[in-house]
Amino acid sequence: MSSIGKVKPGQIQKNVEKIIITSEEEIEKKLSESLKRLELPDYLLYTGAEGAQNWLKLNGSGIFPVALQLKGLLEKNIVLIVKFIPTCMSLVSIGVGGGDKEKIILEELIKKNLAKKPASDRVSITYYPIDISSQLVDIALEKTSGMPVEKKGIVGFIEEMPLLKRFWRFPVLFCILGNTFCNYDPEFILKLVHDNLEIGDLFLFDADLLLIRRPGEETKYARNSILGIYASRENAFFNMYPLLQYGMSPKNFDFELMLVDVDSRIGKVYRTRKNLNIMKDAKIEIGKETISFKEGDIIRMGFTYKYTYEQIITLLNICRFDVLNSFLNENKSNAIILAKKCI
Repeated sequence: MSSIGKVKPGQIQKNVEKIIITSEEEIEKKLSESLKRLELPDYLLYTGAEGAQNWLKLNGSGIFPVALQLKGLLEKNIVLIVKFIPTCMSLVSIGVGGGDKEKIILEELIKKNLAKKPASDRVSITYYPIDISSQLVDIALEKTSGMPVEKKGIVGFIEEMPLLKRFWRFPVLFCILGNTFCNYDPEFILKLVHDNLEIGDLFLFDADLLLIRRPGEETKYARNSILGIYASRENAFFNMYPLLQYGMSPKNFDFELMLVDVDSRIGKVYRTRKNLNIMKDAKIEIGKETISFKEGDIIRMGFTYKYTYEQIITLLNICRFDVLNSFLNENKSNAIILAKKCI
């Protein structure tokens, strides 16, 4: 089991606690073990100071517009979304990144809570930004500096939810934002969320959708929308960075991105397949470990799913969630969905 440590409040900002469930040493060990198996899970791309900064730079660029579009959809509909959220509900966000979208939600929740108790200068909300990157948790906490809410940052994996939830004050609004939902096997992530939410909790997530303009041309639109976004030079560098930071020459490997279709209970869905292909024999050192690669080795990475809106709604029904409301942009290429587990 991961060790649990605490950073004293004064080390982040006044009256803020950060809980370390997964340490940087443990993450580095996971990276080493994964690369020995010729695997590189996507969560390891965000770790370390430069990994976090690389992601923030990519995330805020026009070259990679997904997060900016989803943030715009949230801003447009935040008043309507918060109407469905009871007062005094804690905000838990997994994979918080820089915390921009969470700040938008918190600002509106604070307005609603203060309207109920206008004589108070504080509200009964606790904010839990959670990420595998300690640096991103710090950035998300700093974004809410001065807000009249309690804050408790947590460094850990989403798979550790049974442990993470021990630190939450229920009921919670549980968020997976920034298209993170699409980076997991759908039934795995929905079962994990369903099993760990309590009655009265709410589930808010967003997704960049597969937009089909002409029936029968799903593959064409999936290829254009996915590869057009993820095949950029900047995204390739973000995916290659873990090897670069430990000394591998960019001449020794390259980044490959493909699109595959997958049969599922909701019909055909599309998924990226990412590889790092080793072009020459090479070695890297991670801590005290030396890891060798041979020409022809293929390091398999994570993936991103692309769903239609109707497929996501079907998934929620299969995994026993009730949809309270959903919000789509004008061309129906982005969605925000608010749901709760079926009783």
